[in-house]
Amino acid sequence: MAEQGFPPPRSGRLPTAGRRGDPRATGRRYWDEPAGNDEENPPWAGPGVTPRWADQDAGQRRANARQDAGSPARGDVRPAAGIQRDDEPGAHLDWEPGSRSRKAAARSRRRSRITWVWAGAAVAVVLIVAAVVVKLNAHQAAPVSHDDFVTTFQRGEFKTVPNSCTAVTSATLGQSLPGKRHMVAPRSLNGAAQSLCNWTLDAPPLYRVLEVNAQAYSPSALATGNGSATQAAIDNYRQDLAALRHPLRTTHLPPATVIALHGLGTAAFAALQVVQARGISTDLETVVARDNNVVIIVVMQGPHARSGRYSAASQSELQSGAMATATDLTHALH
Repeated sequence: MAEQGFPPPRSGRLPTAGRRGDPRATGRRYWDEPAGNDEENPPWAGPGVTPRWADQDAGQRRANARQDAGSPARGDVRPAAGIQRDDEPGAHLDWEPGSRSRKAAARSRRRSRITWVWAGAAVAVVLIVAAVVVKLNAHQAAPVSHDDFVTTFQRGEFKTVPNSCTAVTSATLGQSLPGKRHMVAPRSLNGAAQSLCNWTLDAPPLYRVLEVNAQAYSPSALATGNGSATQAAIDNYRQDLAALRHPLRTTHLPPATVIALHGLGTAAFAALQVVQARGISTDLETVVARDNNVVIIVVMQGPHARSGRYSAASQSELQSGAMATATDLTHALH
C-alpha cells in the first residue's frame, strides 16, 4: 500500500467545463443539482478534505447570491432607505396581534369614534334647543301694552280706612253683644290702610265673638287687569270667597254655605260654617263686603252645646249682627 502524502499543488483557476452549458463554467451550481455532479475527489483526499476549487465555487455562489439579492432587476423600483416593502420579511412585524403599534392604533380609532359620537350628540342637542326656541317664539303671545297700567289711586278709591273699634256703633254692639264686652285691637301690619278690632262677650248663657278687618288696597303690579287699587281689592274679594267655599285642609273647617247680599257696598256675600269639635258646635257667620278698593270682613261666632252653661245662638241672629257691623264700616268710609 502506498503511503499518503500531501496532495500535489493545484491551480487556483476554476476548472473549465468539458461541454457548453456546464454550470461549472461560470463557477455556479444550480440549487437543484445533486451534489454528486461534482467531480469525484481523488483517492488521496481523506475524509473531511474538500478540494480548494470547491471552496472557491461555494464562495463564488455566495457572492453571486448576494449580488442577485442586492441588485434589483431592470424595471424594478427599490424603496427608499428607511421604507420597508410589504413583501419583505418582517414588513408586518409591528402589526402582529397584541403588538404595541396595533393596540395604539386601535385606541386611536376608538378615540376618534368617541369624538365623532359626542360631536354628533352635541349638534343634535343644539338643533333640538334651537327648534324649541323657534317654536316657543312662534307661539308666544304678543307683549301686552302697559300704556293703560294704573300706578296711582283713582277717583273714589281710599288710601286709608277708619278705625274699626270706633266705626262700629254702640247700638250695633249692644244688639249683637249685649252685656260687658272685652275689646282687643290687634296692631295692623299695613299702617293706616288696615284696621283690626275684636270683641268678646262671656256672659253665660251667652258667649259671642265679633272680629272685624277692614283693608284698603293699593295699585299693584300683581293685580289682574290694569293693576289699579280697585282691581287688587276685587282679586282679594274673590280669593276670600273661594277660601270659604273650598277651605284648605289645614284649617279643618267645613265648606261654607254662601249667599249673595245686596245693598251692602259694591258687592257682598254671607257664608255660614258649622264646626263640630269635642261635642261643641260653633256657628261661624262671615260677611265680606267690598266698597271700591276696600274689603271689609266681619266674623261672628256663637259656640253652643246641648248641655252646658252657654246657650245656642240662632244663625239669623249671627248673620244680622255681622251685616250690621259691616254696614257701619262702609258708612264710615264716606
